[in-house]
Amino acid sequence: MKTFNKTLIAAATLTAFGLAAAPAAVALDASASVATSYLFRGVEQSDAGDAALAVDLSDSTMGVTYGVWISSGAGVNGTEHDYYASYAGSVGEIGYELGLVDYNYAAGEDSEETYVSLSYGPLSVSQFENSGDTSDYTVVSYEAGAYTVAYGESTSNAGVNTNHTDVSYSVNDSLSLTVSDADNSDVVFVATYSLPF
Repeated sequence: MKTFNKTLIAAATLTAFGLAAAPAAVALDASASVATSYLFRGVEQSDAGDAALAVDLSDSTMGVTYGVWISSGAGVNGTEHDYYASYAGSVGEIGYELGLVDYNYAAGEDSEETYVSLSYGPLSVSQFENSGDTSDYTVVSYEAGAYTVAYGESTSNAGVNTNHTDVSYSVNDSLSLTVSDADNSDVVFVATYSLPF
């Protein structure tokens, strides 16, 4: 995602948080995307044949990233808006990230997850834990040039495990193609086009 600078009057807010020496301008990352389907952890969230529109706004400072992601719809749950924050860094060649995602839906089926990610070169492992129940999700991914292969496994509150394998190809900075094969569902093909603004 490319960064653009937008001047904001943020000095008073930053000073209130004890960052009196912080600059008055904040660099925001922003993008909009359209996808042939809303695919989340191997499962189509949008109704069959419905495209998904999304907007993402974020900022990063001193290893902390925070933002909001808004989607046109998650099937029966309706419009979705998620708030997220994370802290990332590295120790030697091992990268790490600790984060929180707050999922919010028009239908009221909200949830929160905390996560930990570790990476070494092109390999990464992430563990997500639902804050309100015992469900979790683990994903291992490997990047090779424009390709990414990911294997994810979800465990529900009832202890039922489901998994998926995704293979993605980044055609360029804006267009990506994904094929996803999940337990108990058909293979899904998703094309996503995104642009920074």
